[in-house]
Amino acid sequence: MKIKMPLLLALLALPLSAVMAQDKVIAPSPSSRASLDLYEQPGSAQPVRQISVSEAGLPLAIQSTQTGYHKVAIAGRDYWLRGMQVRISRDTTAAGCGTSVVAPAGATIATPGAGKDACK
Repeated sequence: MKIKMPLLLALLALPLSAVMAQDKVIAPSPSSRASLDLYEQPGSAQPVRQISVSEAGLPLAIQSTQTGYHKVAIAGRDYWLRGMQVRISRDTTAAGCGTSVVAPAGATIATPGAGKDACK
């Protein structure tokens, strides 16, 4: 079975683009928080470890999110952070600032632009 080169390149680029478009933990919440609780599983009653914010190595790429917890890697090990204890920077490149949406009747037009800097 032959696979055409453009298709192969597109398939290889998919995982890379997913990594580049990740949400990140950028700061504790509230900003005065000095430490973060690390959990083994989302929804755990007790943290397995507590680390200082400086030790966490922010920003941290979010691997997955589940029931108010975010999975991150710290010092080569996966932990879960409570969403209420951290601030998140969400990837908004998918908002599509260059596209327009036209209503079926043609009377309304809008430019999507949700994001950190909106559409400049």
